[in-house]
Amino acid sequence: MNLFPDPASSLWIRLVLPVLLITQSALAQVLVVQDEMPQIEVLSDFLQNTGKLKVDVVDQAHLPDDMSSYQAVIGFIHGELKVAAEKAIIAYTEAGGRYVCLHHSISSGKAKNEFYFDFLGIQLDHPESSSKPVKPGEGYGWFHDDENGITYTLVNLNPHHYITNHHIEWSTPVAYTSSDEPAVEREYPAIALQKTEVYMNHKFTDGREKTVLCGVKYSDPRNGELFMQDRGVWWKHYGEGLIFYLMPGHASSDYENPNIAQMVLNAINWQP
Repeated sequence: MNLFPDPASSLWIRLVLPVLLITQSALAQVLVVQDEMPQIEVLSDFLQNTGKLKVDVVDQAHLPDDMSSYQAVIGFIHGELKVAAEKAIIAYTEAGGRYVCLHHSISSGKAKNEFYFDFLGIQLDHPESSSKPVKPGEGYGWFHDDENGITYTLVNLNPHHYITNHHIEWSTPVAYTSSDEPAVEREYPAIALQKTEVYMNHKFTDGREKTVLCGVKYSDPRNGELFMQDRGVWWKHYGEGLIFYLMPGHASSDYENPNIAQMVLNAINWQP
């Protein structure tokens, strides 16, 4: 008696193959729009292997005509955001899509776009000077110290939210004062990100529309300024859809940290 029937048998084809096809077709689809692949290769592997998602990776020149079938669209654009991609992302989100905006998708390369920062509810002051040291509350700044990278701390300000806590292990708490002043210093769970890049003075333009989940704590060695800003991870409604922002992502090592990659996965899966 053959306990392991030939896969080509009619019984296997009739009973098993349809289940496999249904399982494959049921995978949620995610689209990544990118202009830097090393970090996205790491993140995509995690989303596919751990998240069981189907991930399509494209550049701006190869956006699909219709993005409505995607559970989420991830933006990872370092340089210029093309007008066609800008409008497609906004239209997708407004119609009920989920836009997950990563790292330098909020940076000076997008400052000339007509609609993008209004869509996000963000303002970057004096982006032309952003490579120079800044003080808290002044113009937009960034720093990664070339190949050395810098270390900043991602601080969990919302310890009960799914996005920042589902399957995530936070490290030793750090002292932090919310930039939503007046505020009291207290200790919050934290994750240190090393050899990466930090952004300073992302300014909100939409009042209380955003829900902040993480802050950023960073001491700039160039001028000794300490930044504690509630800008590390946030989300908001837009039209019928949702926008999420996560600052980590400059280096592949950011997404090699399973806690950071899991936050991206949680943003894709969370239901408000």
